Amino acid sequence: MRRILPALTVRDGRFRKGDNERSVSEYILAFLNVTKCVWTLDEPLRYLCDMLVLLINLARRPDRLTFMQAQLDALGLPFERVDAIDGRDPGFDPGPGFITPVERACALSHRKAWMRLLESSEEQCLILEDDVLLSRETKAWLEALKRPEDADILRLETRLQKSLLGPGHRCGQGGRRFHRLLSVHFGCAAYIVTRGFAERAVRDIGEFQAPVDDVLFAPDRPYYFPSIAYQLRPALCIQTSFYAPLSASVVSVSDLARERSIRLTDLAPSASPAPKPKRSIFEKGLREIRRWKRRTLAAASSLRIRLATGRRWRDVPFAGSFAPSVEEAMSGRPGH
Repeated sequence: MRRILPALTVRDGRFRKGDNERSVSEYILAFLNVTKCVWTLDEPLRYLCDMLVLLINLARRPDRLTFMQAQLDALGLPFERVDAIDGRDPGFDPGPGFITPVERACALSHRKAWMRLLESSEEQCLILEDDVLLSRETKAWLEALKRPEDADILRLETRLQKSLLGPGHRCGQGGRRFHRLLSVHFGCAAYIVTRGFAERAVRDIGEFQAPVDDVLFAPDRPYYFPSIAYQLRPALCIQTSFYAPLSASVVSVSDLARERSIRLTDLAPSASPAPKPKRSIFEKGLREIRRWKRRTLAAASSLRIRLATGRRWRDVPFAGSFAPSVEEAMSGRPGH
């Protein structure tokens, strides 16, 4: 949207154009906030640099909606709720593939959010799941965001796992950088998606046969959908289950984690492992020499790639503090 103010006339202490009236104080406020406000005659002032914020939430989890609304209201981020598809609904079609009904429903809920972006006039949107913690810096960082020109997805969360990342690019306030994501990093709790990617994904992804984070952020997995994804480091967001003070809270209880653990257990081999063959001292020594050789060659290859391309394995920490509503949830105090 364009940051514009229409040509108006003043009559009886009010600005007027056609059938739309605004008080003088409202227009003064608009002028004072012109660098971060968007004005149209038919819509209220919108903040967050035109960014649409979509919150995916199950109808049977009003507790999570309350938790997220308190966070987003405290940060001054208006949002739109996307009614998540419920994999536990008796009428839900589990579909093909090895994923569980809840995993497939989660993927379809993200697809629903992409479709909502395409229905709007926005070029990008921030998609949030309803169990994510957002740093207090989120709004200011989004307002100063410098998105890489080739980016399809900007990943704002972390699960505190190491990832293969490309060179860093400054992207806003707080010394944070975007790095090209070149290896798997699970989780879809907070990411910015572009219209171009949403169009391709909605058009080309027929059935989800893997969890949505495998599709978006696992380049080495068979169902990965090609995209240019960047990881924010340090991250602005983290899921409650990965933040120790809230990991045991009711908000952190996840159908998805429970069903994923069941699926992985079912896929694990049930037969007991074969007994290890007995080796002579000479064979054991030769095996260790070969192991040392493999590790040395792998380290040399990794160093060569790092020096030539800037790629390296890095941790992805979370950095920031939380809104008062999160502090209250951690301490067990009710919100006001």
